Amino acid sequence: MTWIELSIEVPGEYAEPVSHLFSRHGEGAAVIETPGGFNPDEGEAPPVDAPVIVRTYIPEDATAAGRRTMIDVGLRLIAYLCPLPDLKVRLVDDDEWKNQRFEPIRIGRRLVIAPPDSFVGLGPTDIAIPLEPGLAFGTGHHPTTAMVLSAMEEAGVEGATVLDAGCGSGILSIAAIKLGARQAVAFDVEDDSIRSTTQNAERAGVASKIKVIHGSLPDSRVETGAFDFVFANISANVLKLLSVHLLATLNANGVIIASGVLEERYSEVESAFNDASGVLFDKQIAGDWTCFKVRRA
Repeated sequence: MTWIELSIEVPGEYAEPVSHLFSRHGEGAAVIETPGGFNPDEGEAPPVDAPVIVRTYIPEDATAAGRRTMIDVGLRLIAYLCPLPDLKVRLVDDDEWKNQRFEPIRIGRRLVIAPPDSFVGLGPTDIAIPLEPGLAFGTGHHPTTAMVLSAMEEAGVEGATVLDAGCGSGILSIAAIKLGARQAVAFDVEDDSIRSTTQNAERAGVASKIKVIHGSLPDSRVETGAFDFVFANISANVLKLLSVHLLATLNANGVIIASGVLEERYSEVESAFNDASGVLFDKQIAGDWTCFKVRRA
C-alpha cells in the first residue's frame, strides 16, 4: 500500500489544534516533532512559541480525498488566526513507512529515545531506548507518550510488574524494563503493534522480560490483581470501555498511569473510572492533552 505523508511547520502554540486535526483525520495519530537545543537536566524546556513540525499519514485509497479535504479546511480555519506555510505532501510506500526515521528525544531526567544508530553524547546515567516505530504509534514525540514516560520515571518502577495497554511500538514496556521493572505484559489489537513491540524489545535487549499478547481485556493471559502499574496511552473511548478491566488487573496498591485523553473529554473518562470504583488523581496537562493516575477506591 502507498501512504500520503502530510506535514506542516507551525508555531508551538498551534501544535495542539493542528495535531488534533491530523489525529482526527489521519491514520490513527499525529506526531509532533519538537526542536532541540535545550537541556532538560538544567530545567530547560523548548520555548512555547518555538516552531514544531506536525506530521500524519493517510492511506492512498478511497478515503484519501475526503480526509485531505477535511485537513485542508481545518488548516484554512487555523490560518485565519496564524499564517501557516503550505502543507507538505509526499507519497510513502510500505517499506519506507516501516523504516521511517525520527529525531532523538530526551524525556525526563534519564530517558533518551532514538533510532538504534542515532545515540550520541549519552551521559553516564542516561538510559538509551532504541526504537524503530515501523507502522506502530509511539516514539515519545507526542505529548501523551512523553507525559506517561515522565510519570513512569517519577513514580519509580524498580522491581515492579507492569501492564502496557495498547502497546503500539512497545516504548512504554521497554522504558519500564530499562528503568528497572521486573516484568512487563504488553497487549494490543493491531498486528503491526505486536510485530513492532516484539522487534523493538529484541533490539533493546529486554525481550525476555516482556510478554507480548495480541488481544484486549479481559484476557485469561493477563492475570487479575497482579500488576503494580498499568500504562494506558490510549483513546478516551477505549479507556472508558476498559475501565473496569484495567482496574481489575491492579494489585492492592497498584496505579494506572493513563493518557491519550483530550482535556475536553477528561470528565467522561473520570466518570467511567468512578463508576468502576476507581479514583483519578495527579492530573497533568500538556497543551490540550491530559495524563492522570487512577487507583482503586
